[in-house]
Amino acid sequence: MSLLQANFIGISRGAGDHPALVGRVIAQPNLLDVLGIQPILGRNFLPEEATEGHQNVALISWRLWQSLFQGDRDVLGKTVNLGGTPTEVIGVLPRQFYFPKANELASSSIARQLPEIEVIAPLVLNPLQSFGWMSDFGNYVAIGHLKPGVSISQAQEQLNVIADDIVRQVPPGQMEGDPRGALSSYVQPLKEAIVGKTAARLWLLLAAVASVLLIACVNLANAQLARFASRDREAAVRSALGASSVRLLQNALAEVVLLSLVGGALGVALAFAAVRWFSHYAQMSIPRMGSITLNPAVLALSVALTVGASFLFGVLPALRLLRVRPHQVLHGSGRATGARWTNTLRRWLVGAQVFFCATLLLVAGLFAKSLVRLSTFDKGFSSDHVIAADVLLRGNAFNEAGRIAFDEGVLTKLRALPGVQSASLTSAMLLEGETWIDGVIPTDGSAETHALANYRWIAPDYFTTLQQKMVAGRALSEHDRGTLNAVISETTARAVWPDRDAVGRQFKRNGTLSTVVGVVADARNNSLHAAPVNMVYLPFWGDPPRATYFLVRGSQDPSQLIEAVRSTIWSYNSDVTIARVHTLDSQVSDSLAPEHMETAILIAFGAAALLLALLGIYGTLSYVVQARTQEVGIRMALGASRQSIYWLMLVTVMTPVFTGLFLGWLASLGIGKTLASLLYGTAMTDPGVIFPVLALFIAAATAATFLPCRHAARIEPLEALRAE
Repeated sequence: MSLLQANFIGISRGAGDHPALVGRVIAQPNLLDVLGIQPILGRNFLPEEATEGHQNVALISWRLWQSLFQGDRDVLGKTVNLGGTPTEVIGVLPRQFYFPKANELASSSIARQLPEIEVIAPLVLNPLQSFGWMSDFGNYVAIGHLKPGVSISQAQEQLNVIADDIVRQVPPGQMEGDPRGALSSYVQPLKEAIVGKTAARLWLLLAAVASVLLIACVNLANAQLARFASRDREAAVRSALGASSVRLLQNALAEVVLLSLVGGALGVALAFAAVRWFSHYAQMSIPRMGSITLNPAVLALSVALTVGASFLFGVLPALRLLRVRPHQVLHGSGRATGARWTNTLRRWLVGAQVFFCATLLLVAGLFAKSLVRLSTFDKGFSSDHVIAADVLLRGNAFNEAGRIAFDEGVLTKLRALPGVQSASLTSAMLLEGETWIDGVIPTDGSAETHALANYRWIAPDYFTTLQQKMVAGRALSEHDRGTLNAVISETTARAVWPDRDAVGRQFKRNGTLSTVVGVVADARNNSLHAAPVNMVYLPFWGDPPRATYFLVRGSQDPSQLIEAVRSTIWSYNSDVTIARVHTLDSQVSDSLAPEHMETAILIAFGAAALLLALLGIYGTLSYVVQARTQEVGIRMALGASRQSIYWLMLVTVMTPVFTGLFLGWLASLGIGKTLASLLYGTAMTDPGVIFPVLALFIAAATAATFLPCRHAARIEPLEALRAE
């Protein structure tokens, strides 16, 4: 087992270079042994390099070796600036090596694309420091192999026994409340931690692909039924002239194989372009999307599936040629029964297409409605015209006083930029999950009213920049410097002081007293998918963060301020690592990346399914009109109106259409329940989704039947009666 922590840090080759952001793992020296890999160049960590004073060494990834050192094999022993600390490179990791990123490893809700792990450094555990309750608990992850026969639940139970023992060693006065269950462990497979909800999204994608494939197969079968039904007479003539049944089938198979090969080739060409687009579009929704390419095995399977499906659904209709009796066909007998059976089968194949298509469209409608709700409800803060800059402060130069000086100096410069209305900072970026959860223990209440809250360290003008409303008291200001004042959210106020005014009350956090000077309106700071959580805001002077997130509100297009903000930060100190500078609107969009991907996929496949279904409806009705030409002529000769003929043909195909729609609606209810965890504020029976989707399909289906029905209604009786 190896203890580790994943984060990100700045790296550069020397002075004058702006640090680039890379992912880093700080781990015990045995990590590579646990993972079963070794460096392709250089060596692994030595045990003594996990001690204070010897830890400034690192292993780098193959990608970083290529980009930073251009693949120089003399890289060993060279020094890089890692977070402000000179660090010696001792080895290069294999090219295919991949380690989970910080958000993947911790199953975080962070949606944005974090940098891949490029550096591994040794973890130093100071034996003189109590590595227990009051140290870095909760900030590390352990990776190991379970012993044979040991289940995950058993391992978790054993670790929780150790956790209870740690709690019992907590010195008196360092922990408030009931210690039972205060510290616990959670064990899960590494694959599950990385994949998370991605599995559901990939199964959803596979289901959408399968639905479109089934619709295409049904469409092919329908088209082939019509084609071979119309060639009965040709087959009878060929058979009468001596052609064998095998020869007739070979001709039919040649057409099907040619059709499948052409379609498969076009599909492969499209796949090359689609994979590249999809990997870029979905990189914030699915782990390792950047490394996804067209796998030869998957490509071969897809081609085989496509050709196989085309062959199967093309051959089955062709088998009717083996049942052709030349004598009966050439004399016109036996055609009525076969034609009637074929027409009935083709109409219900249309119903099957409609069923799959309606199901896909209804599920796509549910996801679209969910995305609209997530995008339009009140977040509690305003993201428009706001720029966010993520800055890492690492190294000996950034002690507590240095971080305060840097933050204040940069804020002064940012506020002086033309077009800037306000600027502030926070210790945690919005919509990137919960961080720094701690207790809020009131000094004037019972133990039952204490709560856990997310703590944020902010600068003055934070609420002004985000346009969050103060509901009681005041916001933090320069006058709070040197004090222990705090602002809490409405949810926190209700949880801790349910029947009293929170302003002026005091609470404890780890034995430190703070006074509430204001209550701010609730906001979805951590996630748009969950209700607002308890929040506590403290002045950043008391604990200046090492990861600072500057927020700048401008009066102009925020994209025009991005470079000015970046230049301003580096003009104050060129050695800091700027992870990214972006608009807060893009942060909101990034947090909804999985929902955007799911909805885009379903809508795209739904549109393809709708097009295929409409082609099936059009083709079926066109064939029905052609096959019933004489019948139409007789009806019109006996006095039937053109309008009645129109409705006769329309009803022929609309009956299976409505049946397919009804069954598709029922199927969507079941699928919606299964996918309920991926939906927000949208019920499976939402009429705002069901009626528009059904209306769209009915309107499209009606449009698809217009030309065939119109053609039937305009048939001349005399010409129809003369037709074969």
